[in-house]
Amino acid sequence: MSEELLTIDDIAALYKLDRKQVRDSVVKTPGFPAFAPGTTWRKPRWLASDVRRFLRQGSHKSRTPV
Repeated sequence: MSEELLTIDDIAALYKLDRKQVRDSVVKTPGFPAFAPGTTWRKPRWLASDVRRFLRQGSHKSRTPV
């Protein structure tokens, strides 16, 4: 069974933020998960379990969206 992958739009929905904020800030936050294996910066995807773990840890709260 393959792991669910999230796009920037999916992450924006989880954070309830604008796509641009996620692209320019959230995914660049120290500790944010790396791209899922096999994806690239041109079409990035992240493992859903990694992103949800990051959200649960509260690491995203240390950075205020612009």
